[in-house]
Amino acid sequence: MTDGTETRVTPVPPPSDYRFAVPGGWERIVLDSPERWTHRIDKLVKRGLRRTQATPQLEAALAERMRAQAEAAQANGGVEMYVVNQVLGQVAVSAGLVVTVLRPSPGTESGDLGDIARSLALRDDAGDAGHVGDDDVTLVDLPAGPAVRHRYVRRPAPDAPGNLDGNKLAVAHLDVYLAVPHSGQRLLLSFSTPTAPPLEPLVEALVTLFDSVARTLQWMA
Repeated sequence: MTDGTETRVTPVPPPSDYRFAVPGGWERIVLDSPERWTHRIDKLVKRGLRRTQATPQLEAALAERMRAQAEAAQANGGVEMYVVNQVLGQVAVSAGLVVTVLRPSPGTESGDLGDIARSLALRDDAGDAGHVGDDDVTLVDLPAGPAVRHRYVRRPAPDAPGNLDGNKLAVAHLDVYLAVPHSGQRLLLSFSTPTAPPLEPLVEALVTLFDSVARTLQWMA
């Protein structure tokens, strides 16, 4: 029997933020406003080329490439990006990370992570321009919760944002999709690194590093 009173369940709010750990040397660019990220990019480019023989034209081209990448990321829901330009031994290492919040369209519900995995697998079967080799799509368990891990290699389109010189060299990608708890949103971590020599031998080590970064993600109350 009951006393006629109604028990109300208070909804659990979604996390207010997230955090993860990145190695030293990963430079963060917050995608809040073009004015702020342009200033940040200019500082990073000048600092990175300080001890080189780079011409002003090269400096301007690199800054323009990064601004185009930031604009494209922000337009797709990107909230921050990291750029990596380091020298390990004799090899210059270049990599990037874009963090994107994926929100369902108004009036629709987001599918579960299994739907994302199936969609990515179907896209691989259909093929697309620039596709190199087979994609690897798996469901994995991370400390922050279940996730979809999508590893693939693509050649950038000549007109892709930031591809100002028509580069066609293949790029290795690792995308990690996580469900934001108690919400219909998804958090996407998009890692990438060129595969061309002399970076090719380091790709596997970099992908392992990307996986390690994804495993450090924590939700903040």
